Amino acid sequence: MANKGAYAAIEIDDDDELQFQKWKGPQEHLRQQNAALRSILLTTRQAPIHIIAKGFASSSNSPNATGNISSNSTPQPRPTGFGGTGAFDPHRSIQEQAGARPIWSVEYYAKFFDVDTAQVMERCFASVIPKENFLDVMQGSPDLYGPFWIATTVVFVLFVISSIVESINAYTAGTPYKYDFTALTFAFGTIYSYAFLVPTVIWGATKYFGCQPDLLDMLALYGYGLTIWIPVAVLCVLPFDLLRWGLVIVGATASGLFLVRNMYPVLSRAEAQTSKSILILVVALHGLLALMLKYKFFAYTVSAPSQPPTPTR
Repeated sequence: MANKGAYAAIEIDDDDELQFQKWKGPQEHLRQQNAALRSILLTTRQAPIHIIAKGFASSSNSPNATGNISSNSTPQPRPTGFGGTGAFDPHRSIQEQAGARPIWSVEYYAKFFDVDTAQVMERCFASVIPKENFLDVMQGSPDLYGPFWIATTVVFVLFVISSIVESINAYTAGTPYKYDFTALTFAFGTIYSYAFLVPTVIWGATKYFGCQPDLLDMLALYGYGLTIWIPVAVLCVLPFDLLRWGLVIVGATASGLFLVRNMYPVLSRAEAQTSKSILILVVALHGLLALMLKYKFFAYTVSAPSQPPTPTR
């Protein structure tokens, strides 16, 4: 390759492929050099040859010979975690993920509710008593069915339990009781915001900083993380404020550790200061939810039965 006006830079990659990255010279000389190199390599290495030269059609019979410069680089796999699979994977189109259904159609969202009772119960127990990574429990198929009904159940239980306690107080005080539907509205807004709005905000923040999260995984984590509040709300009907404080702390700690444990792999992809800030935001919002539930639904006092007036003689 010492001819004037012609030179080549040859690279042997990991797949034993020979590539001409740059070539300048007459076409006949190129063909001769290709044939010579092919003969040498087939004799010494018995490896397939792929020769790519800019500006000329390659004389190799390889199907990869395109006549253009190519890096032939293999895409690196994405890290495991929120970005592994899911409906919002940026490496897959919406049509591939939802069966070519438009996003405004009901069929588009049907696959996110395609779970049975056994799967939902397994995921509920895994969120309350975590024995393994919750993403492994979901096996790459997060759903919205469980988060929706868990959030709805929490709203219903909060309203029913607070109504029962207030009705008991009204009965013991000898006063008529009226249902407080503002409590139902408050529970609905608080729980649904925490189950769907907060994870969307966290997803947007992590995605902005290059963590490549998956929105469905985030929604599933927050939705199933509310499971612990169902037994906590039922037990908080007991008329002991110190016990109720203990139950709220246990519920907040268990669900908070569940979130942090499963979100840390994706948060760790960002810079240390950024991931720490997002983690503080997650914990702060979670603590705010626990305090709102305590002071709105679990802060009642049980009134003692009123004594009838003592008749005077």
